[in-house]
Amino acid sequence: MSLDNIIGYVDPLVTSPGIKAAVKVSCSRRDTFTSQVYRLGAGFNHPDGPPVSHQLVEAIPQQTHQGRPQFSRIGSFARIPSWGGILLERADSVSISFWCQPTLPRGAKHNQFLFSSTDNSQLTGFECFLDQAGVLRLRTGVPNGMQEVILSVNLLRYRWYHLVFSMRSSSGTLTLESKAKARDIGEPEELLEERHSLEQPLRIASHIPLTIGSDSHGCQTSTKPIDSVSFNGKIERFRIETRSSAGHIDTLLDMDFSLYIPTDKIPDVSGNEHHGELINGPSRAVTGHDWHASQTDWTHASYGYGAIYFHDDDLDDAQWETTFELDVPKDLHSGCYGILVDDGVSTDFIPFFIRPDPNASRTPPVALIIPTMTYAAYANEHLHDESREVHFPGDPDKKDKYFHTLMKRPDLGISLYDSHNDGSGTIFSSLKRPVLNMRPDYSMWLFDGPREFSADLWFVEFLDRELGPEGYDVITDHDISEQGAPLLKRYSVLLSCSHPEYPTYRMLDAYTAFLANGGHFMYLGGNGYYWVTSHDPGRPHRIEVRRAEAGCRTFGLPPGNWHHSLSGELGGLWRSRGRPPNKLFGVGSCAMGVGKGAGYGITDEARSKKHLSFIFRGIESDTTIGDFGLVQGAASGDEIDRMDYGLGTPKNAVMIATTKLAGGHSDEYMLFNEETLYPMVNLHGTTSDKIRSDIVYFETPSEGAVFSVGSINWVGALAWKAFDNNIARISSNVLHEFVRRSK
Repeated sequence: MSLDNIIGYVDPLVTSPGIKAAVKVSCSRRDTFTSQVYRLGAGFNHPDGPPVSHQLVEAIPQQTHQGRPQFSRIGSFARIPSWGGILLERADSVSISFWCQPTLPRGAKHNQFLFSSTDNSQLTGFECFLDQAGVLRLRTGVPNGMQEVILSVNLLRYRWYHLVFSMRSSSGTLTLESKAKARDIGEPEELLEERHSLEQPLRIASHIPLTIGSDSHGCQTSTKPIDSVSFNGKIERFRIETRSSAGHIDTLLDMDFSLYIPTDKIPDVSGNEHHGELINGPSRAVTGHDWHASQTDWTHASYGYGAIYFHDDDLDDAQWETTFELDVPKDLHSGCYGILVDDGVSTDFIPFFIRPDPNASRTPPVALIIPTMTYAAYANEHLHDESREVHFPGDPDKKDKYFHTLMKRPDLGISLYDSHNDGSGTIFSSLKRPVLNMRPDYSMWLFDGPREFSADLWFVEFLDRELGPEGYDVITDHDISEQGAPLLKRYSVLLSCSHPEYPTYRMLDAYTAFLANGGHFMYLGGNGYYWVTSHDPGRPHRIEVRRAEAGCRTFGLPPGNWHHSLSGELGGLWRSRGRPPNKLFGVGSCAMGVGKGAGYGITDEARSKKHLSFIFRGIESDTTIGDFGLVQGAASGDEIDRMDYGLGTPKNAVMIATTKLAGGHSDEYMLFNEETLYPMVNLHGTTSDKIRSDIVYFETPSEGAVFSVGSINWVGALAWKAFDNNIARISSNVLHEFVRRSK
């Protein structure tokens, strides 16, 4: 897959029967392409796994479409569409002031605009930017074109500056006053003033929208790649004032970024109502120039949170044009679907999900929960990119076609596991873009096997075989986050997928209510219910995660930046918020590794309890299970969970099996940092009793039950030999017992 190969996305990713969905495709190799819709089953081709089994949706005929290449401009900024710039014609001078903190003044490989409102056709307006060498430049309109001034102030990384630009139109003079705030106790505050004469009148009036953090004339999409010109850093309290020849001062614009933090709105508090909007999701609820450690929660602070943090690689909405609309049939059952687009040279399977029809006459008792929040968090991750500060060394032979496309298309954005180009951590991820590691045949470069979506389709295949394609519903994280407990009341049995890592508070409440009401839950993954996640139903494509002081993470955010902007809640681990997954599901994440996995040994306690005999039906003589698998060679691998009564595992929980009874994990597995205290010893698989996967079962007072397996790679063993193995047998036994109890 190259830069020219066909790719696309569906908006919205999760849709309903009878609704139109927008399909957005980039096609460069041919003028036309075809589309065909399939219900997805097993999608990863492995010699020891089930065959690929996508089913054609005959109700939607194959279609031919006109194709065109589509690229997005990445980078966040603020836009004020109507700001009164034309009124500058009557002003003798104008003053532009703001605070800024550059975080990559040199090394961005492109110009970084702090503000801009220029009309290139009329050669009027003004703009200010840092060039690639970090030199600050101001460009203004003059009678014979645009004139540029090189400014002498040297903006240093992470230092706060208050900049005041004063432009006098009649005399053609420019003044810059700069106040540099000390970064530490050993650095003095610095003041600088410089004056420049352009020796001709300035033409600074503009009817072009004003942008902050980028230029004012760049398009957001194109048929060719577009370079970012966004600023890397924070900007705060942007003001424009005018002065008449008589000395009268008017405030034209006064942007207070401390207001409406959960939104993309930025208000003008001058009284002129020149309000603006944020594009591509810059970070809010971040510390400003006057932040003080006495208050670390922006929802309670009266000052210190007036900044917005822009990045040149932010992407919230790719904004591709709709290529065609998909009419979802009203009678199409919920599930995982894909649109196969084919330009004759390359193909792409574009996934989307159909939620159940709430008005259906019959609801099956079972639902599979697709972890769309996790898919969003990992969307287009670049942990393989060795040019980034945080990365894993990758094997070139394990890098599939999607890997190579991501390397060639930075316009597809990054994930919540990647640092920004300036080294800061990401807090937002979006599904309004092609997500190339959410494909049915995706192979994760670190494991040479499927992960997340491509692995989870084996659960779909498993349930199709056990219950029939219409014997269960498919719901998503987004559905539960938006609809809450009432959605789950429709079901008696819920199954997770392999990696349900990112729940919202409302999702945890819904699971709690489900179990309290007698529901049966099969947690068939690992590293689940781990990070605090915020989700705004008004912008369902966007999630927010803030990595705080603990957790297995590739970066940490600085103090004062740990509360989410969307919800105001404290970020970090649910465990740190008093909601460890052990309380609901009996196990919690403890370790990870990239080496060969481990099988499980069945405990004597589990064998001795007659009420658990249903679990072992058909494998009564097996003492070890899951010492095989399609990913990392065993059922326990990647990220793993264990039971721990001290972290909330219910006291009546029974350990069915544990990897420690089957040899355990190698030293390629290491304990998560939240599991360690001083002294830091026994951190690896062969030395730590905490590094293990446990299979746990317990019943609830309301006659429900929970079965948890403690490993992401359970699904890889489940699908081994086309589901003919003891992991599949145990999973089937528990599933059918739970369904039987629900009748």
